[in-house]
Amino acid sequence: MTSVVEMGAGPPVVALGASFAGSDAHRLLAARFRVIAMETDGDAGAAAAQWVTDAGLEQVGFLGVGAGGTDALAAAVEVGERARCVVLASPGPPPDPQVLRTPKAVLIGTDDPAQPPDAVSAWRAALAPCHVVLIYEGGGDVAAIRPRAFAEAAGDFLDRQGRFGFASKSVAVEPD
Repeated sequence: MTSVVEMGAGPPVVALGASFAGSDAHRLLAARFRVIAMETDGDAGAAAAQWVTDAGLEQVGFLGVGAGGTDALAAAVEVGERARCVVLASPGPPPDPQVLRTPKAVLIGTDDPAQPPDAVSAWRAALAPCHVVLIYEGGGDVAAIRPRAFAEAAGDFLDRQGRFGFASKSVAVEPD
């Protein structure tokens, strides 16, 4: 069974991850995007890719929160060039290197115990090329612990993908 909760308007973003739907982070990101939060009992990556195809979406961003990161990557691979970008928030440890041409960003908490000491270089190697954003005091769930910082960083990348490395405003994210 698949549960879908949509909020907002604008460019579509499919979000995969337990307890993201209806959260503060979902609402904040929905101020800029049409955020389609999906939860499923089965293969979430395949379900998301099928949903994108059935909805006729030509360009879509993918967001994977926590364990949903693996599913977001799988969905992006499956939809191919229709995947505009992928953002992973508080994913588990970096996977084996993967080939995915879509622009990618990883948001991790500076005090996330699941991340290795060399997390920035490990993620960049696993998903090269990849932007890594450190969310201070984000713990192991940046979307839940720092929803405004999460929405600002994820939203900026979803807006600008490859131009993300060039700051459009202050690079400091204010405390929540």
